[in-house]
Amino acid sequence: MNKIAICFITLVLGFYSITSAQNCQNQYWGTKTIYEPQQKKYAPIPKGYKPVFINYVGRHGARHLTKDVFTYSAYSVLQKADSAKALKPDGYKLKQMVLLLQKIEHPGLKSISARGVSEQQGIGARMLLHYPGIFKVPFCVNIILTKEERTKQSSEAFLKGLKYAPAGACTEPKINNDDLRFFAIAPAYADFEENGNWKPQMAKLENAVKPAGFNQHFLSRFFEKAFIAKMSADEQDSFVDDIYSFSSVINSIQKEITDAGYKNTELDFRTLITCDELRVLDVLNSADDFLKKGPGTDINGIQVRDAVPLLVSFINTTDNYIAHKSVAAELRFAHAETIAPIAALMGLNGASTVTTDITRFEKVWQASKVIPLSSNIQWVLFKNDKGKYLVKCLLNEKEVAIAGLPTQTFPYYRWLIVRGYYLKKLNKLRVNLSDDMHAYLTNLK
Repeated sequence: MNKIAICFITLVLGFYSITSAQNCQNQYWGTKTIYEPQQKKYAPIPKGYKPVFINYVGRHGARHLTKDVFTYSAYSVLQKADSAKALKPDGYKLKQMVLLLQKIEHPGLKSISARGVSEQQGIGARMLLHYPGIFKVPFCVNIILTKEERTKQSSEAFLKGLKYAPAGACTEPKINNDDLRFFAIAPAYADFEENGNWKPQMAKLENAVKPAGFNQHFLSRFFEKAFIAKMSADEQDSFVDDIYSFSSVINSIQKEITDAGYKNTELDFRTLITCDELRVLDVLNSADDFLKKGPGTDINGIQVRDAVPLLVSFINTTDNYIAHKSVAAELRFAHAETIAPIAALMGLNGASTVTTDITRFEKVWQASKVIPLSSNIQWVLFKNDKGKYLVKCLLNEKEVAIAGLPTQTFPYYRWLIVRGYYLKKLNKLRVNLSDDMHAYLTNLK
C-alpha cells in the first residue's frame, strides 16, 4: 500500500471521534495564520553597495471578522435548532461560543486586532533595524492604502514600528484602489470568480479529500438527526464553512477575549472540530485561494494578470526613486487578494508555480506561507559609488529567487536585468493593459 493511500485511510478514520487532546492547535490556519518573519539573518550585502530604497506591499494585520456574527447563516441555524429543541449538548456549547463571539467581535468589526497591531509594528521595526541607512531622520515615505479602514490602521501601526515622523514636505496617505484592489474592479475577474475553470478543479479536489458524509457527521455533533435531514446541501456547506471561519479568527483576537474578562478556552471552537476535519477544511480553503488568487493552473490567467497595474507601479516608483531620490520607501497596505496575484506575477519562488494536478497543489503553494496575516513583499534597492543598482526580493521577509531569472549573486539581482525581465513579461501581457499603462510602457527604454 503506498503512502498516499495510507494517509487517506488515516484521514478518513479520524472523522469518527474527537480526540481528548488534539495536537493541531498550530496547524490548519491557512490565510489566518499569525504572521512570523520567515527569515531573520540575511545574506551579506555585496561589497561597495548600500541599501537606499524599499518598495513594499503588505496585507493588513490580523483582524476581527468583517461582518456581524448574526449575519452568518450558522447563527440562524443554531437559533432555529434551539427553538426546535434539536440541539445536542455540543450544540448548546457551540451556540454559547457563537453568542460570545458576537459580543467580542461586534465593537471591532472590519478592524485589525491587537495582534494585528503587533504584527505590523514588528515588520516596521525590523525594516528599520535591517536598513537604518535608508531611514535616516528626517525621511519621507509614500503611503498608499485601499479604502478599507484596516489598511489605514495597519499603516499606522507599521509606521510606529518604523519610528516615522514625517517632515513638512511629506505627502499624505493616498487611496489607490486601481493598483491595490484590482481584484474588485476588474469585470473579467468577476466573471472568472463566477464562471472560471477553477470549478472543476475544486470539485476534483473535494472528491479526493472530503469523505462521503463529511457534512452529516460534522452536523451530527451538534444537531438531532431529524433536524439535519431538513437542511439542504447548501445550508450544510454554509454551516460548516461558517464554523470553520469562526474557529479561524480566534488566534487573532486572544487579547480582546481576555480584555473582555473571558478565557480563550471559552471561545475555542476547535475543541468541537477534529484535527482531520480541520485538515480537510484547510486544504479546500487554501486550494480556493490557490486557484482564484494564486498561480492556479495558468500563470497567465486573469487571477494573476489582474495584478499588472501593481507591477507597473513597482517598476515606475523604483525608476522614480533612481531619478529623483525623493522618498525612502513606497509603502502599500492592502489585502491577501493583492499579495497572492502580485507574488505570482513577479515569479517569486514558492508563490508562482502552477500545477494541473490540484490534489498536489500544496507541494508548490501554501496559503500559510504565501498569504498569512500581514504577508508582504519587499524590493530592497542597493546602490554603489558607480551609480549601479542591485535589488533583492523578499516574501514575508524571506529572500526569494525570481523564477526564470538567474543571478550569480543570489539573493541580489542587477536592477536593470530585473527591470528588463518584468518589462518583457508586461509587454507580452500588454493586450490587457490600460491606455495609461500602454503609454508608460511605450516610453520605457
